[in-house]
Amino acid sequence: MPSLPKWIANGTEVLFSRMMHPVEVSQIDYLDDKLKRVRFFGDLRSASYIPGQVIEFRVNETEFRHYTPAHYDQEQGVCEVLFYLHDYGPGSQWAERLQVGDTTKLMGPGGKMQFQSEYQYHFIFGDESSLGLCRILKSAADAQHQEYLCLLELAQAHCHWPSLVDLQADIVTNTNQNPAQEAVRVLRDMQGKLWNTWQRATFYLTGRAKSIQAVRQALIKRGVGAKQIITFPYWADGKTGL
Repeated sequence: MPSLPKWIANGTEVLFSRMMHPVEVSQIDYLDDKLKRVRFFGDLRSASYIPGQVIEFRVNETEFRHYTPAHYDQEQGVCEVLFYLHDYGPGSQWAERLQVGDTTKLMGPGGKMQFQSEYQYHFIFGDESSLGLCRILKSAADAQHQEYLCLLELAQAHCHWPSLVDLQADIVTNTNQNPAQEAVRVLRDMQGKLWNTWQRATFYLTGRAKSIQAVRQALIKRGVGAKQIITFPYWADGKTGL
């Protein structure tokens, strides 16, 4: 959501009051210097959730930010978010300041990024900002006895992050000048039975907008149907957040 004048942001909370759920920070864990896991607790009984959907928080007087929970339990009133503290924008700065006992409002859930249970295979592409999505889609796939594959474009210093959240992933190096170059190479190298299996997957593409575009184009060229591909950019070059 773009930056809004304060009075419009206030009006948004009133207009969507039925989707606003008061929550409290009940637990915080720093899994690494820049990876913060925050557990929110509140009454979420009216906030049904499909794995993959996003939630929103108002991070300052004029801006809202989307996040994908890593864990969501509607009945227990628990929502966990993995925050990548990159310090590039108001969302990261807000997440850095969160402390146990803080209160805020969780907006949603919603969005087109949703687990497609009718598919046996689930291919997830993203970066540091996509760890929450990977975790919750993994849980959904495991519950359905289905298969998942995560391909993550990470900075070298963050290549161990998937293991910190009990996640298996194929990792490629983040290249700022050539978004998803290594990820596209991995897709091109998938041949034979391996590709025959995974081309029937649902493809969930998140993270950097330019990387998503490159991976999507590579999939289409390899014959993957457009309806199999779901995209949700979490950030874009030159923007402070989405």
